Amino acid sequence: MKSRTADYPLIIIGAGAAGLGASSFASGQGIEHIVLEASHRTGGRGLTELLEGSIPVDLGCHWMHCASINPYVGWADHFGFSYEIRSSPYAMHFNGNWLSTQQQQEYENFCTDNDIAIRQAYRDKPESSALETITDQNSPWMPYYCYWMSLMHSNDVDQVGIVDVIDFRETGEDWPLKQGYGALIARQGEAAPVQLNTQVLSIAWGSSPVRVTTNHGILTADRVVVTVSTGVLGASAIEFVPQLPQARVDAIHALPLGNSNYQFFSFDEDTFDHDVPQNIHYHDGEVSMALRVRPFGMPFLFTSTGGRFAWWLEKQGPTASEDFLIEALIRIFGSGIKSGLREFKVSAWGYDPWIRGAYSSTVPGHLNVRQTLAEPLDEKLFFAGEATSLDFLNTAHGAWLSGQRAVGECLACP
Repeated sequence: MKSRTADYPLIIIGAGAAGLGASSFASGQGIEHIVLEASHRTGGRGLTELLEGSIPVDLGCHWMHCASINPYVGWADHFGFSYEIRSSPYAMHFNGNWLSTQQQQEYENFCTDNDIAIRQAYRDKPESSALETITDQNSPWMPYYCYWMSLMHSNDVDQVGIVDVIDFRETGEDWPLKQGYGALIARQGEAAPVQLNTQVLSIAWGSSPVRVTTNHGILTADRVVVTVSTGVLGASAIEFVPQLPQARVDAIHALPLGNSNYQFFSFDEDTFDHDVPQNIHYHDGEVSMALRVRPFGMPFLFTSTGGRFAWWLEKQGPTASEDFLIEALIRIFGSGIKSGLREFKVSAWGYDPWIRGAYSSTVPGHLNVRQTLAEPLDEKLFFAGEATSLDFLNTAHGAWLSGQRAVGECLACP
């Protein structure tokens, strides 16, 4: 795949997991290329930062999902990253009380019943929303179940088509990384030829070579792989000349990004007894929360928000997120817990201009939109990213594999 007329045979737009996956495959095939990234860093929705300068925390993707078939596990082994394979048991603290084992089983039964209902509904009405399939919407477990669904899909249950639940290739293996998933994504992509702080303004794909206009000038390529999020595409942050076909535009808008943010606190070593459950499912009033305390034995905790509430809380600013977490911790552990809390950190994916949300969900009433978004255009324009993954949607490894798929499609063109 060599060019005689363009600056590059291939330009990849976006240096998140999809762009880095595309670059890795292109390099392995000997394809000269460049990766254009609008941000000051690589990794996209994978971002590891440090609490107190020494504790790595993931503000974005955290778990190596589907670990036995996740390519990042091999990269973690290669670079010496540590990860946790065994899942920890959880305790449930609902409305001021720790629940019994029997009550926890009742919650698990509710979840199982809904999983069965979703699969039954898919046979009859695959365009349904997840909300429509819930067996007992008056159940006391309903609010926490809906919260958990908002974490998995970053949109709320009425906004998520059950096709996404069915199509995801679940293996039940979710392995967190001690040094951070974002750090691993960045480490794996260190060799990629990335040009940072380069915003793509327009892509003229109607002629050959394709003209990519950036804030630093114009580059040309025989083929372009676009890996930016549907949040960026849906906001028309990149102009396409000619405009994308209407079916492609419709697919983008049928795969909107929701929101999901993490909140963290470091704490004094003696703040929590060592027999405190590492995983706590919490619900009180209208607030649901999944807490992890002392992951990998380190003195910090975190929780996450999803869906509309994540958008609302992010809009209020970091102090509101901090207060939200403190209030929940006080209700679980008492007011004395506050004195042991130290540094707070929170993500803000919704208002990141280069991403504009967490991950995509298929709008109820639509089918096959991920396939439509992934289809090449005129053997010159190719699309990748978690929104184009048919079986590993919403995941970093799904994005990485989609980048490889897109470059493979480039190679298949004459």
